Amino acid sequence: MSDDEARRFMAEHAHYADDLPFWRAAADRLGSPVLDLGAAAGRVSLELARAGHRVWAVDRSPGMLAEIGRRLAGEEPGVRARVTAVQGDLRTFSLGERFGLVLVAMNTLQVLTDPADRLACLRCVRAHLADEGEFIFDVALPDVEEITESIGVERSGGRHRDPASGATLVHSAWYDAWEPATRTLEFTLRIVVHEHGTTREALRHHRVHLFSPEEIGELLTLSGMVPISVMGDFDGSPIGPYSERQIHRCRAVPA
Repeated sequence: MSDDEARRFMAEHAHYADDLPFWRAAADRLGSPVLDLGAAAGRVSLELARAGHRVWAVDRSPGMLAEIGRRLAGEEPGVRARVTAVQGDLRTFSLGERFGLVLVAMNTLQVLTDPADRLACLRCVRAHLADEGEFIFDVALPDVEEITESIGVERSGGRHRDPASGATLVHSAWYDAWEPATRTLEFTLRIVVHEHGTTREALRHHRVHLFSPEEIGELLTLSGMVPISVMGDFDGSPIGPYSERQIHRCRAVPA
């Protein structure tokens, strides 16, 4: 991903902040250092650094890391000093450090569509957890019936204003294909940007894996971790009939 693409990604997702209080509370409880795995442009990393935490922001994209650096340049020196941005792959990262909190936010684990890659990632996480540390992540809670019945139907994702540029972004999305055997979903996100009297459109195509809670339990066992709790939203509520996400807290099995 280029620097320009990373900057556009940040603008397109800047409105999303529902999870930030949750991640701040987790970091406050578990302490530094924190590993933000798949950090993208630093949406969570910078929030935690502003709250006083030392954060390692790991992403495989040089463009995303450049965007973190650009954003850090506008922060106070103390915030800049608390962020370590590192290029690394979800499946193979090795940092020589252990963390009280390893987090993977915003459905990022879903990009791992190969079973071997999912297990490799969780084993890397296990190797980086401090004693009594926690691995916390959120992924979608799929409604398979709803997916199969709405292939190709475009749905609104709302209108959002980018505070940095003043642009208005209109989001919508639709499902392209669903593979039940592998639980692989293909979908397209449409972003229409209105800025300074001009309009431009971007289409983002995604291919992701949708986890069932049972599959996550099996992966944790194979990777040497155990579940602590699972929630249906960032307010700590349990999974219910209308939950759209699953948030897992996990811990390493003692050696």
